[in-house]
Amino acid sequence: MSVSIQPATFHDAQALRDLSEQTFIDTYAVYNTPENMEKHISTKFTLKQIQAELEDTSVQYLLLKKAEQLIGFTKLVKNHAPKELSSENAIEIERFYVDKAFHGQNLGKHLMNESLDWCKNSGFKTVWLGVWEENTRALQFYTKMGFEKVGEHVFVLGTEVQNDYVMAKSI
Repeated sequence: MSVSIQPATFHDAQALRDLSEQTFIDTYAVYNTPENMEKHISTKFTLKQIQAELEDTSVQYLLLKKAEQLIGFTKLVKNHAPKELSSENAIEIERFYVDKAFHGQNLGKHLMNESLDWCKNSGFKTVWLGVWEENTRALQFYTKMGFEKVGEHVFVLGTEVQNDYVMAKSI
């Protein structure tokens, strides 16, 4: 399968918004109320929000495409680190998703490796992410990719307070 990974441009906003919402629903709808899902999506995945992020120099989206179809993405946020990594030159993987229709094809590993290379080439020494403690599939993937738990933080989804593990990897 021929895939490419490239930085997002402003023209990718609608496709990115659509895949962001779909992958979030696919991953979390079964665990959360429709009301909390809608509240989160209506604030985090609006076209206006995605467009603003694409113009923000502290945010970098990397897109995984098959032909011209967007099938996955990484959202990286610079200059933002948890207390556990405050002295590190760290970058956050705030979102990391591959469309569920493409799971099991090692595309997540490919996207992660390319994302880590981008971070290293941009001068970062540590990559970190927050992952919900109940997201077993993601926890297994990140552990397999060399991330280790370094702490915990709160994530609010709608009105529900959830616990995320903070995981980090030196690059």
